[in-house]
Amino acid sequence: MKDCGIVKDLLPLVAEHMASEESTAFVEEHLKTCADCKAAFEAMQAPVETEPAAPLKTVRRGVKKRGLLLAGLIACLVAALFFGVFTRLKKVIPVTSADAAFESIEIDGGIQYEMHGNDIYMKNIEVDPETGEAFFIADDGERISLRDLTVHGSDGGFRLETDGEKLLGKLVLKANPSVDGIMIHGINGEQFVTAYTTLWREWFERGKEAIVAQIPLYGVDAVFFEPYNNTDREVLYQREGYTPEAGFALPRLVLNYYFLIAAIGTAILAVVWLVLRLCKKRKASRVLGLLLILAGSFVLAFLAAGFPATTIAPVRELAFVLLIALLLIGAGLCGRALLRKD
Repeated sequence: MKDCGIVKDLLPLVAEHMASEESTAFVEEHLKTCADCKAAFEAMQAPVETEPAAPLKTVRRGVKKRGLLLAGLIACLVAALFFGVFTRLKKVIPVTSADAAFESIEIDGGIQYEMHGNDIYMKNIEVDPETGEAFFIADDGERISLRDLTVHGSDGGFRLETDGEKLLGKLVLKANPSVDGIMIHGINGEQFVTAYTTLWREWFERGKEAIVAQIPLYGVDAVFFEPYNNTDREVLYQREGYTPEAGFALPRLVLNYYFLIAAIGTAILAVVWLVLRLCKKRKASRVLGLLLILAGSFVLAFLAAGFPATTIAPVRELAFVLLIALLLIGAGLCGRALLRKD
């Protein structure tokens, strides 16, 4: 037993070939007669099984995937920030008066005529005595052959009616340099004009050529300017004898409802998600987390681009909100994947 204690102390040195020749000879001699020490020595010499290291290819793939996720996260956030700023710069701001909106309002190509029964009598008409051809003499002295006059349909041009004397042609609206666009829409015989500006126009395009809009007066009883500020619309053109009804328009509030729905949905999802996390319902909380990213992205998109959501161009601004929301969803999914990898 005494030799066994000495041998067991020497076994590690012998196994590593670090003992002297005398000690090695002593241990080998002892192992010939002691089964316990021999078993211990063989155990020391047995190869140690270690878990193989992950292949380098797998490590590289993981690093590349994380790099792509991080790049996607940064790209989506930068793009969302860019479009958010751009949308703010291009947000429609209605001009509140015709004087502020237009440099000039003129009727171009007008012809006066009178109806007597089924007969049409045009004013300012001259007839060439040699050829018999009739000409209309415009205010600027231009001679227009009646052979070149065309009676059009609702797409514009000249129209002959039986309601007495009337000025026909096109209403030409030349905007002030600060105006970025003119919107025109009509109901029956009334046309409504809205001029708007943007921060982009005021800051970067102030000296740009003024916008000109033309409204054919075919079948038009009146043309109004909508100020969108709780005041009555202004009359830009009115057919003689026509009496329009008073009225005014307000900016659309539809985007506010979308924002409210997204905000309430986000709050509810956040509470449910937190409860599921506390209850350690991982699978359900994972699904709720995805829905929370979707709803939260729309809320942030409205705050970045569409808030306040009062607008006169809801379709245009909603398109920008959807674009920014998609970019934020992409950023949220990339960030979620990175956190799960960690």
